[in-house]
Amino acid sequence: MALDELSIKNSAWAWNTLREARALDSQLREETITDLLVHNIKKWGAGKILIKDFTKHEESLNGSDWEWWFTGPTGKWLGMRVQAKVLNLKSGKYEHLHHKNKNGAQVDLLINSANASAAIPLYCLYTNWDTARYKASWMCKTYKPTVRHYGTAVLNPDVVKSLQTSKETRLEKIIQSLRPMHCIFCCSGFSSGDLPNRALGWLRGAELLQADAIHDESYLKDAPPAHVARLLLSDSSTELFELGDDRLKRITVFRECKEPEDMISTHLIR
Repeated sequence: MALDELSIKNSAWAWNTLREARALDSQLREETITDLLVHNIKKWGAGKILIKDFTKHEESLNGSDWEWWFTGPTGKWLGMRVQAKVLNLKSGKYEHLHHKNKNGAQVDLLINSANASAAIPLYCLYTNWDTARYKASWMCKTYKPTVRHYGTAVLNPDVVKSLQTSKETRLEKIIQSLRPMHCIFCCSGFSSGDLPNRALGWLRGAELLQADAIHDESYLKDAPPAHVARLLLSDSSTELFELGDDRLKRITVFRECKEPEDMISTHLIR
């Protein structure tokens, strides 16, 4: 199963699971959904996708950021620093979108930590909505349109910042800015080449890069950052204690291979 197909399947899973939760008057947390999405990757990619989990035992971190690193046959690397949010199924709001703590607004912390990792800041929103009430205007140009593409969707942090003053969190005010996550893996409509080049082209064309970084080519690196390279070479979780980043909880590396099989390595920091 290719990365785009796996992402579509995961998105449909998130959409359907949240729909079931709504029917059961239940509410799932971001951490639960993220853990299960990675579980799905392991299950559906068994024999084709390599997953390695690294955990910190007996430690609890305050961080909740997730790094995605993309690479392919060209040897280029593209990083994204991601914050996940789930829709409150009763209120129709992303109620923790403007979360703050003693260190400041979460959106600013996300942007700053992304800059420190030379990565692109993004939100990943877990969503399900009443299709009679809401309609997304942007559809995938590669696959047949379906609302299930928005079970896992990405959002530009500039959108979040623009809503900070009014503290707006309603789906109806955000839905037109959502982009299906799987398009990162498959879309060649904005750029050709291997995975990191296509992904950067799509992020730019789909208006997911911050305004001051639209034409920034420096995101494409010739090698992964030191903490990612170290994790890929490690056979244990020991070195995770030396990352020096208490906001980072998980690192996932997506590798597009010349062979049909893709490889994903996931590193979970607890």
